[in-house]
Amino acid sequence: MWRVRKTGWRRRGAALVAATSVLVGGLTGVSSAGRPGPDRVDVRASEGRPGPDRVDVPASEGRPGPYRVNVLTYNVCAANNSDNTCTESLKPDRRRAWAGKVAALVRQRNVDVASFTEMCYAQVDLLQRKLPDYQMVWFGIDRAHSRGGGGDKCRRFWGDLTSRTTPPDKKTFGLALALKGRVLGQPLRRMLAVDAAPSPGSKVHPRGLLCATSMVGPRRSVSCVTHISETESPRQVEDLVARYAGRNPVILGGDFNRKPEDPQLTAVYGRGLGTGRYTEVGAGPYMAQRRTGTPTTRGGRKIDYVFATEADFMAAGAEVIKTRPELSDHLVLAGTFIGKARSPRRAAAPSPGS
Repeated sequence: MWRVRKTGWRRRGAALVAATSVLVGGLTGVSSAGRPGPDRVDVRASEGRPGPDRVDVPASEGRPGPYRVNVLTYNVCAANNSDNTCTESLKPDRRRAWAGKVAALVRQRNVDVASFTEMCYAQVDLLQRKLPDYQMVWFGIDRAHSRGGGGDKCRRFWGDLTSRTTPPDKKTFGLALALKGRVLGQPLRRMLAVDAAPSPGSKVHPRGLLCATSMVGPRRSVSCVTHISETESPRQVEDLVARYAGRNPVILGGDFNRKPEDPQLTAVYGRGLGTGRYTEVGAGPYMAQRRTGTPTTRGGRKIDYVFATEADFMAAGAEVIKTRPELSDHLVLAGTFIGKARSPRRAAAPSPGS
């Protein structure tokens, strides 16, 4: 069962408004009762031809017309944490339900790009079984050590569900992408540098960035996921993404451990909200975006994001979803972008400092 909290969206631009309304006209939420969700769209265009993920809009000069991209990010808290906030979520019945619940949400929303943080390698195998037509990309960040011994927590928690718990490098804990399109070329797997001082008494955790190139809709695009703490800056992440992606469209999801108003996110937000080049799926209506969003954690903080390059995408709505039973101390952030012909004004090269 899913509980859905919604943030609104609004269409913009006279030339794009009809196409956008067809593409996202059904973004009204998902419920356990099976009411129409964002991909069960009753489309009644003037001649009845377009479907919910395709619109017959002439593309100027060979550029693609508007297209829909569904996204999702989820911190799955797969190995618990020092505060033990996921003890209940890791009970046997919930672990057994995990892959089916997450895969059902991916299917129900017809997700193109899903990103996962605090994930165990074993979960990649479990999710791949449920989503055989998706491409799973993995980056092991660390071993899931137990405090005071007890062995690897990822193997301990998930080893009863799969024998594939440990990758060759033994790093069982990390980041993952699930992509609908075929992966093109080599992914980027990069450990992040500590470029900010930790608070007194806080611990520095290994953090990383994973990116992969694939077809997203009609365009070759770069999808990335990261998980950072106070000791890794969003600027560092953006610089690495920009170098890898070049001029390709980018979708960047993950746990930034910062609220929207944090000054360090100024380097990421565009749309007049910062000096960066991204729109955020949960930041509200396209023409009136704010640095805000529905909380994505059990504790009431908005720290999970899905950004996309504003030259290539416009935000078309987001939903924060609480699973039943609860599977993590974070909530699922899901939403939709509308891909558009690249705006020359916003199609800047990689950000300064890259």
